[in-house]
Amino acid sequence: MLSNNKTSWSGYLQFLKEVAVRDEPVIINNFNDFIHACGYVHIFFGQVIPLFYILDYRTGRYIKISGNFAGYTAETFVNEGIAHTLEIYQRDHLKLFDKTIFPQRLSILAEISSAEHQNYIFSYNACVRAKDGSYQHYLQRSCFLSDQHGNPIFSMGIIANLNGEFKRNQVIQTVEKIDPTGLNPSTVIFRQSYQVGEVERSFSAREIEVLKYMSEGLSSKQIAHKMFLSEHTVVNHRRHMQDKSSLPNANALICYAVKSGLI
Repeated sequence: MLSNNKTSWSGYLQFLKEVAVRDEPVIINNFNDFIHACGYVHIFFGQVIPLFYILDYRTGRYIKISGNFAGYTAETFVNEGIAHTLEIYQRDHLKLFDKTIFPQRLSILAEISSAEHQNYIFSYNACVRAKDGSYQHYLQRSCFLSDQHGNPIFSMGIIANLNGEFKRNQVIQTVEKIDPTGLNPSTVIFRQSYQVGEVERSFSAREIEVLKYMSEGLSSKQIAHKMFLSEHTVVNHRRHMQDKSSLPNANALICYAVKSGLI
């Protein structure tokens, strides 16, 4: 039975540490067969995906990660574990996953036999800060292997970069039930969209003024002169706006501001 003591992702990880779930035997027979049953090639991936991982929730460590991600090496994730993921997670996306998305996943799993957990795929899009300081959006698809009490112990999934046009401040989560045989199509049992913050309202009057001058092609130094500010302050305003909007650069920020009517 899933514990009622955990209401968030971070709370769940702490719960596993406190109740010593790791002392209970979790038997994985023919793990390769398990991966194949979840559609390792034909169902789960569906196409060539650049990164595959297995995460042990009990230890917060990645057992396997198949490649580099967001400019960080696979070894960084393996050595630093989930602490590194938390560090680079865009703060609004992390808050949404921690307080809303993960608790919803636990509620869904609580209604499903633990033996069947591996046959449900959870998908959502999120954002991290890449090593070069830009923000990178990605799609994650994962399934869980749980203990006899229904507590998810292992998360196995794929991560793929999201390119092209999509709503950067909208997160969509879906849950699909798959047929382990691969003979029948998957069935979507849950779908919900979320807004990641009220970006337009979060911009200050000063930031919007900086944004207007940016759209006119002015440099940070020129904007500082016009606004009687230091260049450092202007640079900070620009950085804060990128943090709030999860946009990778000034051009994307200006484009977003024009489309949303901010300037």
